[in-house]
Amino acid sequence: MRFPRFAGVYLCILAIIAIPLSSPDLFGQQIPEAAWSRGIGEPLENPGVKKVPYLIDDGYWQGVPLGGLGSGSIGRTYRGDFARWHLKAGVHKYASIPANVFAVFQQAEGGSPTAVVLRAGRPEGMGSLPAWNWSYPVGAGSYHALFPKAWFDYKYDALPVHLVCEQFSPVLPGNYRESSYPVGVFVWTANNPTNKPVKVSILLSWVNMVGWFTEFGGGINPSLGSGNFNEARQERLKDGRTMSGIVFDRARTGAALTSSDGQFVIAALGDRGVKITHQTTFDVMSDGSSVWKTFAQDGTLQDLPEEWLSSGGNPIGGAIAVSFTVAPGASKEIPMALAWDFPVVQF
Repeated sequence: MRFPRFAGVYLCILAIIAIPLSSPDLFGQQIPEAAWSRGIGEPLENPGVKKVPYLIDDGYWQGVPLGGLGSGSIGRTYRGDFARWHLKAGVHKYASIPANVFAVFQQAEGGSPTAVVLRAGRPEGMGSLPAWNWSYPVGAGSYHALFPKAWFDYKYDALPVHLVCEQFSPVLPGNYRESSYPVGVFVWTANNPTNKPVKVSILLSWVNMVGWFTEFGGGINPSLGSGNFNEARQERLKDGRTMSGIVFDRARTGAALTSSDGQFVIAALGDRGVKITHQTTFDVMSDGSSVWKTFAQDGTLQDLPEEWLSSGGNPIGGAIAVSFTVAPGASKEIPMALAWDFPVVQF
């Protein structure tokens, strides 16, 4: 059985993900000195904030939000996790979902591989994926924020290649259309200061959370995701390159009827020397070994033949991995993107 798709979510990524390749004014800048800065995952010693009853106070784990103007937003904290959700009118939710995260694999020629989740601190609670390597040290690098951009400058001795992630939302002067797109772009710059080529792979995993934001309470309710499914997709660009990703969707027989109906997408842009692999579906409540085993070995993902609908009690996720080799003294840029499409607004 085939289900309707929302064309908008992939078109948004196609429009925005090409920006860094054609508009040097938006990407590739040095981190501004005016940006707020903090060590990755370093807690505040003395926050000095007294909580006021009936006012929203999610604490100090925050960061620059993703999303265009009026499109809703997703907050990514300076630990590296995604935690603040404003995807339905009038609904505020704050919850860190462990499987919504980046990870990296690196292996120098003739050396041993290293794979680690790019999040400071081990997560707790639902779907904490114990098979993944959550050992990234607190303070190994710095986070910088200057809306609508944020930067993660990773400095970890176990990784031979220096990584910087520039996070960007489409807030563009004089451009209302693209500025309203529900998308965030992550431009990864990998610089190899060593005298050996290094294989690098960047993983982005995501949970199918379609339907999770229906309720007005503050908590996250995965049981509202019954009928969710994931689908691998590819789109050919005019210049011949291919964008590959995963659409997180929901079974339905017609167009979106409520604000709970929608899609998420994670995607990356292929190019010469770049290999994109994916695992369309995995059980978020498992130990995560089906994803991490192959990624930790060689930086790739092996898609499984099983595809299933979520019953609500078993949230499902998907992951993509972008693999490439950086020559000694060279650098390489890799764009990746996250988008969402919830076309019905209800109050």
